[in-house]
Amino acid sequence: MLEGMLPVAANTFRETIRNKILYAILAFALFVIGMTNFLANLSFGDLARIIIDLGLSSIHIFGVVMAIFIGITLVSQEIDRKTVYIILSKPVPRWEFVVGKALGLCATLGLITLFMTIVLFIVHAGYRYGGSMEPGIFVAATGIYMELVLLTCLASLFSTFTTPVLSAIFTLSMFLIGHITRDLLFFGAQSGSRAVAVMGKTVYFLLPNLELFNFKNNVVYGQARSVSLLLAPAGYMVCYCAAVLSLACFLFSRKDFK
Repeated sequence: MLEGMLPVAANTFRETIRNKILYAILAFALFVIGMTNFLANLSFGDLARIIIDLGLSSIHIFGVVMAIFIGITLVSQEIDRKTVYIILSKPVPRWEFVVGKALGLCATLGLITLFMTIVLFIVHAGYRYGGSMEPGIFVAATGIYMELVLLTCLASLFSTFTTPVLSAIFTLSMFLIGHITRDLLFFGAQSGSRAVAVMGKTVYFLLPNLELFNFKNNVVYGQARSVSLLLAPAGYMVCYCAAVLSLACFLFSRKDFK
């Protein structure tokens, strides 16, 4: 079953890891993470915690940019280059092509997220005013990575049936709504309108709840040092990604390339 998927994933990993724009975004992200040391000195409060907060926010924002920018072209780029005809002419089922592309990008994002996290860990540990070894940075970064995986799957889904521009708009919309679904559920219940309450519940259960992967505040207050915090979000991510990729494979299997 993996004979077709793994080569597609490996080829996608090689293509994305060579992307010059990816390195430009990564360089800027590392610059911002490195600057957290300087920015903390300009702020008030617990300066070491400010480094964590700014650093994790940088990993989050730049990771989302990378996931959306590359994810939206995963399938459409192969179609534009006509390389999809060569791949699908071989004994590679379409669903293995879609899943393999998503796995390749997830591997690239995993490597980049780990690299940025290690840099942040070193910057925080080396801070002269209260820096220390904070393992919670890796826990929070893992939560960020799980969110990036989910966004990659959504971008893969959108790229199977629409243009890169619309895929970017849809994925960015999912990212923004995904961080306020709890609020929509709460305010829907408080509105007093049954229709609004039902709409709030519908949005909450259908669209991704990305706040499940947010442990930045827990790290700042030293409450994210156990990997057990990641179990429930990991289960949610696996189930949601499986559903999204299943839909993407179904749509791609019905796509006419003639």
